[in-house]
Amino acid sequence: MGEERVVKLGRKMMLPKGLGPFATIPHHWAIKVGDTWYEIAGLDIASSDVLNGNSWGLKQSEVNRSFGYAAKSGAGKYGGEIVGKTRKTDFEINQWISNWIRDNPRYDLLGDNCHKFAYELMVWLTDGIFRCEHPAHSGEYIGSQLCRNFFDLAGFCAAKEGNAIASFSLAQGRMRMGLFEGKAQVGQITAQGVCGPGLGLFVDAKVAELKLSAGNIIGGHVGLNGNTGIGARNGNLEAHFLGFGGKVGADGVEINTPIGGVHACSIM
Repeated sequence: MGEERVVKLGRKMMLPKGLGPFATIPHHWAIKVGDTWYEIAGLDIASSDVLNGNSWGLKQSEVNRSFGYAAKSGAGKYGGEIVGKTRKTDFEINQWISNWIRDNPRYDLLGDNCHKFAYELMVWLTDGIFRCEHPAHSGEYIGSQLCRNFFDLAGFCAAKEGNAIASFSLAQGRMRMGLFEGKAQVGQITAQGVCGPGLGLFVDAKVAELKLSAGNIIGGHVGLNGNTGIGARNGNLEAHFLGFGGKVGADGVEINTPIGGVHACSIM
């Protein structure tokens, strides 16, 4: 068991997918452990893969490692977001990556993609104790995943690069099939202060929540919450008071109430 290190998720907005009013903006994902970024080398829109007609991005899976404030791809350019902590060593991480590439040998834009790699790495690194509010998009059936037993209070406290967060919950679980994802949370509370990149204070308090989404196109959630806070974080401008409010930015537009809400992607 190694030293405790912060785990961050970095995202980068990509070229829009689709046409006209139905164009959505996907994101590339990367994971940072300590000072090292890990990310699947995705499809370069100007590469020979595209020029040769390989528009689905079927290619040999390759993991890029880089160091610094942002990943090699530019993911995390605005600081990224703390999702948890880990005691996994670099040796263990490299072994996990080797096994993942063995099991997912071909990068597929709609299947074994950067979201699948980053999400599965994040879950493994944190032993299921993490906070990620973004749906992971993968075109293959990934199945259901209970991150840990229900009514088992667990969480983390961390601070790095202008971001301090404490997050605890009783349980969370996800189920994904293609573009569709369902997420359930029970008894989650998070306090966060951001002072660069971004600025704000936030308290997210959820008694329970069930969230459904179709890619980054549209989604909604029902439950009971008293989220309160104002500022900019994770690429979005947010304002909430006792559950009422919304946000706009990298994740599109979202309108919330204490008993539910809806969100829609950015449109071109």
